[in-house]
Amino acid sequence: MKFHQLLFFLIFLSACAGEKNNFRVEGTIDGLENVTIYLYKRSITGTLPVDSAIINDKGSFVIQGFTGYPDFYILFFQKDRYVNLIIHPTDKIHISATAENFERDYFVEGSKDSRLIHKLVTKQAQTLDRITALSIEYENSLDRPDQSSIRARIDSLYDIVFREHKQYSIDFIRENKESLASLMALYQQLGRRSPVFDYKKDFRYFEQVDSALCILYPTSEAVKDLNKKVTQIREMLKVEIGSTVPDLKLPDINGKVVALSEFKGKLVLVNFWASWSDASVAANQSLLDLYKEYHPEGFEVLQVSLDRSRESWLQAIRDEKAGWIHISDLKYWDSPVVESFRIENIPSNYLIDRNGIITAKNIKSDELERILTEMLL
Repeated sequence: MKFHQLLFFLIFLSACAGEKNNFRVEGTIDGLENVTIYLYKRSITGTLPVDSAIINDKGSFVIQGFTGYPDFYILFFQKDRYVNLIIHPTDKIHISATAENFERDYFVEGSKDSRLIHKLVTKQAQTLDRITALSIEYENSLDRPDQSSIRARIDSLYDIVFREHKQYSIDFIRENKESLASLMALYQQLGRRSPVFDYKKDFRYFEQVDSALCILYPTSEAVKDLNKKVTQIREMLKVEIGSTVPDLKLPDINGKVVALSEFKGKLVLVNFWASWSDASVAANQSLLDLYKEYHPEGFEVLQVSLDRSRESWLQAIRDEKAGWIHISDLKYWDSPVVESFRIENIPSNYLIDRNGIITAKNIKSDELERILTEMLL
């Protein structure tokens, strides 16, 4: 080990040794003794050990640790038997539990956030019990002649259970959006592929929690991760169907800057392509006849190239003989439009209505023709 590395390591050890414990978790677990209980810190990438203790013959234990800010932890004696906690600096938390049903049958004192998590986890467990009962009923009905009607009834009951739990979670977030417990509410799952909240449809709740927690806990890893997700979703929603299209300003083949906003009042297809993309060149050919037929009725095509060679771009335009408007900054995939319109591959397109609202995305020529007929003829 080099001298500067050794020096850094010694400084690191010294700093760690100087950190005094500033929180305490103690408790009593009925029916458990002479077993090790662990406290781990939860992070975005996994869990990190904090402390452990051996539960004595009276079922009692004491665990201590240090944290610079409120964070998520799990307390467990088996990996699948754990209690979620939110621990703040100076917290003195007491857990009363039973070994038989440790993760559900427990009581927590000394931490409001941890009590909120217990409340949320209890409700989630009750909902999952109801869903499990419906699943069992469905499995037992598979051989019955009236199985289709039973399935319809069970599906209806499942929807009711899901909506009730979601409304509970919405109320929970509204009442506790300044608590880290609201993060757990946002990320709940009622099954492997059944998140309670959808990033797009329920974005307002992610936004509410983010705006509250970023002010209170700006250094929290979990809060920073939520803020990153909210920022990404916000940008994505700008180009979702029903959103007002972002403005687009790029030079045309003569160097004149053309703005998408200039075409308000027309039905505009913003079409992303490149001369080097065979698929997008082929898509242009299927668009030609539609343009000729519907352009007189108020249909316009604003074609955005991701080329980087001006010569190749202009030659492709001459070859396709299309009369629509061509624009490009010749920056290839580095063009800002790639990010602002969330372009992942080409050809890609957005259909914009007369009021500047995105009405369709990545539509083929047959679907485009149907929409043009409905909206223009």
